Amino acid sequence: ITSHGSQVHGELKTKLFPLVKVIFSFHSSQSKSTIKKNCSLAEVLKEGTNFAFKVMRLSQGTSIQKIINTMWFANKHDEGIMFPEHFKPFPYPTLALVLTAVSLPPVLCLYLH
Repeated sequence: ITSHGSQVHGELKTKLFPLVKVIFSFHSSQSKSTIKKNCSLAEVLKEGTNFAFKVMRLSQGTSIQKIINTMWFANKHDEGIMFPEHFKPFPYPTLALVLTAVSLPPVLCLYLH
């Protein structure tokens, strides 16, 4: 994971996008009102500590586990299945990557446009 950091980060952001939508209650629609609501929600989450508290709450639930499963354990060709010795115990740097990806403003900014 560490030797392919930028590739893993990009893949994580791609896989994380639909989960962020559900986790933070963004809505899919091309209507102006929905887009406006999504933008407002993203702005609120970006303000001050709102996002940090939301991420902290996520880490206490199953959402972080869902992200990890989606990224590394979704099918028989994923790294977690093919190389289980690298994920027992689950590496702290990898967990940090997940938490960082969730808290990155660019993930939220995708909802600002």
